[in-house]
Amino acid sequence: MATVLLVDDDINALNALKELVGQDGYRVTTAGDGTDALRAALADPPDVVISDCMMPHMDGLALMREMRRNRTLATVPMVLVSALVTPPADADLVGFLRKPFAVTQLLDILHRVVMP
Repeated sequence: MATVLLVDDDINALNALKELVGQDGYRVTTAGDGTDALRAALADPPDVVISDCMMPHMDGLALMREMRRNRTLATVPMVLVSALVTPPADADLVGFLRKPFAVTQLLDILHRVVMP
């Protein structure tokens, strides 16, 4: 069973995504910001990370950069989600979704990257 790490500082959005992704057969772990996500990913490396972009402490782009610098996490696929920010062209992402998005869009990306 593939593990998805969901990262968002909005607890309601995080819980809704956790439920939907979990129902699709994935094991789901969560974090409320990039700092907690990095800590969680190092302790239990996920198969894919889905992160909001704008968060306190460490945003999604900073999380991506830290993951790419780490030997254990460097190749973990990452999807970035944002209502306002567009990632730079050189961002190492397997997907980008602009909020609001349809859950089917997220699940399509997950299925393309890793099966449940």
